[in-house]
Amino acid sequence: MAFSAEQLAQRRQVLMLRSAALRQVLHADLHNITPAFMVANRAQDAWIWLRARPLAVLLPLVAVGVTWVVRKPARLVSLPLRAWSLWRLWQRLALRLR
Repeated sequence: MAFSAEQLAQRRQVLMLRSAALRQVLHADLHNITPAFMVANRAQDAWIWLRARPLAVLLPLVAVGVTWVVRKPARLVSLPLRAWSLWRLWQRLALRLR
């Protein structure tokens, strides 16, 4: 089945109009999900920042922990177990997010 040049040109024009309409729909859809991508980018940037600066995270946590233990020394008994649990949680999260 052979098509004439006029039929092919007409088909091409129809396809180009359809393509333009689909591009407009895609643009509108992408415009609607842009905020979600912005949030994901910020979360990824925060994770990268945290991984590059472990002391910036650990030092305040250590300061809070020391203050917490000094205020009530009986907590010192359960602190090593909690610290170990937090360390293991951190390690699992780090492995999943690599």
